[in-house]
Amino acid sequence: MLISNQNEKWYGLKFLLPYLSEFKLRIVVAFISMIMVAVTTAFFAYMMKPILNNIFVEKDEQMLWIIPLAIILLFMVRGIFRYLSVYIATSIGVDITTILRSKMFYKSINSDYNTLHNITVGDINSNIIQTVLRLRNVIALNIPKLIVSILTIIALIIVILYLNWKLAIYSIFFASIIVFPIKYLGKYVKKHTLNSEKTISALANRINEVFNNIDLVKVYNNTEYEKDVFDKYLDKYSQFQLKLSRYQEVTSPIMEFFVSIAIAWVIYAGGYSVINNEMSAGEFFAFLTALMMLYAPIKIVTKNSIVMNMLDTYIIRIEKILNIKQESSYPNKFNEDIESIEFKNVTLKIDNKIILEDISFKIDKGDSVAFVGKTGAGKSSILSLLFGFREATSGVIFINGEDIKSLDLKTLRDKISYVNQSAGIFNSTIKENILYGSSYNENRYIESKDISHCDFIDEKTNKDDEYVGEGGKKLSGGQRQRIALARALYKNGSLFILDEATSALDANTENNLQDSIEHIMSDVTSIIIAHRLNSIKHCNKVYLLSNGKIIKNGSYENISKDIDFKKNFGILN
Repeated sequence: MLISNQNEKWYGLKFLLPYLSEFKLRIVVAFISMIMVAVTTAFFAYMMKPILNNIFVEKDEQMLWIIPLAIILLFMVRGIFRYLSVYIATSIGVDITTILRSKMFYKSINSDYNTLHNITVGDINSNIIQTVLRLRNVIALNIPKLIVSILTIIALIIVILYLNWKLAIYSIFFASIIVFPIKYLGKYVKKHTLNSEKTISALANRINEVFNNIDLVKVYNNTEYEKDVFDKYLDKYSQFQLKLSRYQEVTSPIMEFFVSIAIAWVIYAGGYSVINNEMSAGEFFAFLTALMMLYAPIKIVTKNSIVMNMLDTYIIRIEKILNIKQESSYPNKFNEDIESIEFKNVTLKIDNKIILEDISFKIDKGDSVAFVGKTGAGKSSILSLLFGFREATSGVIFINGEDIKSLDLKTLRDKISYVNQSAGIFNSTIKENILYGSSYNENRYIESKDISHCDFIDEKTNKDDEYVGEGGKKLSGGQRQRIALARALYKNGSLFILDEATSALDANTENNLQDSIEHIMSDVTSIIIAHRLNSIKHCNKVYLLSNGKIIKNGSYENISKDIDFKKNFGILN
């Protein structure tokens, strides 16, 4: 949902209109409630006329009963409609922000691989959580207050015009001068709101980085250093917040000055009219009451008009996520097993740097293929092409004889079981980690755990329902990898990929897992990215990469004797 010019007037509201249109009935009811709040407020001001004239001047005893009861009824009606307007506005705000958060999260995880790597997690996190929360407050609180206040101002102006139009015109002139500083301050509010939101994103990102590397922070004794860095961000954020507060509150003394002039003028001119019998005392005090009651809604309008400039900033940041470039979508659904993979003269360049050069190989059904080489040789880049994360700069990749560029990536990925180095454990139960969104099949679930040697699960207090903590921190490295293997087995893909799945483990743990891996590899087509010889001994095809090129290939038995293989790989054993 793009709007061409982010600097145009009412940019934020124009963005929200399509979302607001989904709640037409609620908006109508809320608006009627707001009108009733404004009308009852204005009517209370007008009631000063009969209160003073009928009760205190004419001493009408009947009115002594009627007017107090009318005031009670008036306040009850206003209270009911105020409640309705606030509750409905809040429900609309909650629903819109729920929709936006869902869209933003999906757009983030479905974004183009290259684009995603240029956005920090802190930025995504703060936009989805904090920026949207502030948007909800604008929709649920600020906009309703603004509308009610505008309607109240209109109603009260009608009252003072009805009571004495000459006095009303002078009063309105003095009060309206406040509009000019509001317009001037708005652009500064927008600027500092954007800076404030960017600083919060940086804070969120720093927190994420620190706790992801907490062992490094502690070993390097950098807790004080990290606190100093964090405090600098906080100081910067505080400065922006103080500036925002200053711009928001500076309108108060300006407004009070001009309102005081208007009230002083009314007291003088109105008093003169009363003395000369041109105006009754009841009319004067009703006029003065209405005028003084204008102060509160005018103040709310001035503050919330400035907040509307903040709304534009929130929308710009939300659109930054909503407009992230998405993964390419191709029409041909891939509904068959992966039986062959062929890279034909494939070259990959990133930022004009050659990552893979003229790569060619073929994998047939049942093959167990290893890609080995030093760090940066291009092994993982082959996987990024196969997953569809990146597109080859030149050459063709065939899956079952079809160009991968013509295939629907989501249905292709459905056929791939994948285990990476980090294991990818989520903060949920063991069972939820193994199933990972798939429906439960008891036999397949038990078999996946057995083959992966997940015996340790039975030792847990809650068995399969044991929560594993953030990143699986309640589990050992070997246990995390076993769960990852069980997950890959449960998915039952026709292509099994291990991307340095055991490189972070000690030799003993790796040896214990190797039997599981070899058992898995014997029944499926598999690709292994590895640094250790022990991980590839069972492979029938081994490709040695160096500087983005395949320099040797063959069976493990043959290639393991090669000098280049020993130089590039054997020394890492």
